Amino acid sequence: MDHRKKQLIYLSGCILNQNSRFPGIAISSGAINEIIELILRKNLGIEQLPCLECLGWGGVDRKSFFKYFPMYLKYSETKIFPLLKLFGKIWIWKYRKLCKKQAKLVLNQMENFINSGYSIVGIIAMNDSPTCGLSKSINLWNSVRKFKSLGLKLSDFVNPEFNKMKFIIPNLCEDGTGYFMSEIISGIKRKDLAIKLIEFNPWNDIKEEINKINNDLALNNF
Repeated sequence: MDHRKKQLIYLSGCILNQNSRFPGIAISSGAINEIIELILRKNLGIEQLPCLECLGWGGVDRKSFFKYFPMYLKYSETKIFPLLKLFGKIWIWKYRKLCKKQAKLVLNQMENFINSGYSIVGIIAMNDSPTCGLSKSINLWNSVRKFKSLGLKLSDFVNPEFNKMKFIIPNLCEDGTGYFMSEIISGIKRKDLAIKLIEFNPWNDIKEEINKINNDLALNNF
């Protein structure tokens, strides 16, 4: 036998690489070291979940998102908004379809690990995302209304600055689960996999979040 421990954990892609985060909201220069260091101290393997926003929203720059969202903000109170919303729903439907396809690939991999004698300690999801949010997400349609109610300007989003975005994003979040994580949860239930899902809240105190991850996943037992 080799030295493998056969225990691993899955992370939202941007926990390992903040360079893939939505523009303006990276909280670290690379990985979120505090989470990675905690996992490495327990000698757990790490699997990175794909970033669906990079795959489906036009890459790291989210080009397709920034093609449509400014139009929704600009015309949200005009007669043409229902037509724009129809096109937006088609865009979101295609995105959900991509999330479902990618979730199937991830779930097949998880099932293969488990059937081969490995244990998956859990999944840590980035909890401020319309894609990977577990208990907090951003509803893309509600965000148009919220954006205006907060007195924000289009330039705040198109040319994002971190000090503004750390106020904007938490205020756009609401209770709910993101598109990709919803598919992951459905697949786990369908396949009857014993995998725990927990959230990482990037705008909370990092020490409190690390303690929460440690306790929720019972990492002191590893």
